[in-house]
Amino acid sequence: MNPIKNKKPVRSFTGEKWRTNGTNKKYLAADFDNKCAYCDDWDKFSGGYNSYHVEHFAPKEKFKHLEFVYDNLLYSCPYCNISKSNKWIGSSADECVVGNQGFVDPCTDEYYKHLERDNDGNIIYLSPIGEYMYYELKLYLRRHFILYNLERIRLRRIALKEKIEEKTIKGEDVSTLNEVYNVICKVFCEYYELLLQDEPVTLLAK
Repeated sequence: MNPIKNKKPVRSFTGEKWRTNGTNKKYLAADFDNKCAYCDDWDKFSGGYNSYHVEHFAPKEKFKHLEFVYDNLLYSCPYCNISKSNKWIGSSADECVVGNQGFVDPCTDEYYKHLERDNDGNIIYLSPIGEYMYYELKLYLRRHFILYNLERIRLRRIALKEKIEEKTIKGEDVSTLNEVYNVICKVFCEYYELLLQDEPVTLLAK
């Protein structure tokens, strides 16, 4: 099993510093390594920076005073952002979980106690709270599995290419490595084709 996200994001700022989503988004993208806070999908596989949203963890529709508070903001793919929308279980912004339902901030260690990935890259839940988030955020969507594996293949391709270049400079035989490299490229293309077959989402800004 693997963690749902390869790296826990850390917000660089606190409080209300910038009063526009556009400005906050620039800093959020850097803090979250251009990956969705919830599912870890890389924005470059999904239309890039412009297609991603500023997600308000405690919804701004319910808690207007938190609209530009950086501690409440997340970098999110449109799939997770639209799925979560303004859903909120608690009666206050601090009450994010009630019983076995609610959302956990992905910037906390607690988030990783409820969700992880199986060895194939599928997101799975580990608790009733994880189950709630799994269904409310639609973390079962095939695209999350595809993008996770695309990233894994991409990183392996890069590492192998560097190894081939290193051995070529030394005058070593790289024929076998080139064969493996070609297979990896083929697999990458096959996964990318799966992504293109995935159903599109309506990109409504939140």
